Amino acid sequence: MTTAAFLQTCRGCQREFRAPASLVGKTVACPHCKRSINIIASAPLSDDRLVGRELGGCRLSKRLGAGAIGVVYEAEQLSVGRAVAVKMLTSRAAADAKVVQRFQREAKLCAAIQHPNVVSVYDCGFERGVHYLIMEYVDGSTLAGMIEEAKRLPWQQAARLVLQVARALEHVHGIDIIHRDIKPANILVNTAGTAKLADLGLAKQMEDEGAENPMALTMQGVALGSPAYMPPEQIRSAKDATKVSDLYALGATLYECITGDLPFSGRTGPEVMTKVLREPPRPARDLVPDLPPAIVFFLDRVLQKEPRMRPQSASQFIVELEDALNFPDRNRAPPASAKRSGTKTTTKAATGTVSSGARKRARKEGQGTTVAIIGLAVLLAGLLVYLFVYT
Repeated sequence: MTTAAFLQTCRGCQREFRAPASLVGKTVACPHCKRSINIIASAPLSDDRLVGRELGGCRLSKRLGAGAIGVVYEAEQLSVGRAVAVKMLTSRAAADAKVVQRFQREAKLCAAIQHPNVVSVYDCGFERGVHYLIMEYVDGSTLAGMIEEAKRLPWQQAARLVLQVARALEHVHGIDIIHRDIKPANILVNTAGTAKLADLGLAKQMEDEGAENPMALTMQGVALGSPAYMPPEQIRSAKDATKVSDLYALGATLYECITGDLPFSGRTGPEVMTKVLREPPRPARDLVPDLPPAIVFFLDRVLQKEPRMRPQSASQFIVELEDALNFPDRNRAPPASAKRSGTKTTTKAATGTVSSGARKRARKEGQGTTVAIIGLAVLLAGLLVYLFVYT
């Protein structure tokens, strides 16, 4: 069943998005730039010349939204009779060769990903001067819309949704793709409660980092993404974004789901970036006093400014969040940097038995380090025996 929603345009970033009918008359934050918007019951665009037209074997039926370089329509794929979403570049964006290259890269990356928690891409092409992608249509809302409508989500629901996205990242990272723009507006949730990661427009593949790649050259020294969800290393330079950076952004998303607020906020992008670089996030317990200690600890850990202090893989992220979800009342000592910043979490590490494949994968990731330490110990012991015998 399709959720009733109205198309809105943000005057700040000029992006379009659909807001649930329940928000009409209310003031909400734009899911992209966070500028305040008064939601109105907009009438369908009667002069939309694209509605009813065919593109790539799909008949366009309804405009769903628009971003800086593209527009998205709901459509019917005529060959199989299924609902799809068609994303196409605007004529202005299509005139920029670099934008076209990025759009084509998005199609290539999406085609390599087949996962139940990632929006599927069925086809792409160029027809009558229009570059387009044919994607899975997700009947539901964005996670950003859910937060706006509910103000904040129960921490259990938020954790389960974020775990689904973490499993998507586990798969995406496994084929060496970094998303770089994880945020609630890029997470779709269908009517069955399944979360799906969308929009790989800023994604990069690890093999694309060489200086000979024109896309890599345009990214060096530039902060790409959404400042409120970006970790310090990505703010300093987009080329420094890693898989661990994606996990920070997903942690910031979980923070917003649970508290209804961002870990860092400001009136402008540069102000937000400065806070991310220099200040600790506002303790989640200040906003949700009854938040369980294990969830508080997890948020503190995943939002650490030093990448090495965060979960080092999506598998590890999954294991730790599953532990917090299953044993929420177990206290844990906060990371050292969290103590210095005054974050309120308490004592004693906790472990839990979580029946997850992610736990096995996370354990394997640490085996290489353990073997290296044992090898070093054996070498040192041999050296000591040699010195004792021969001297």
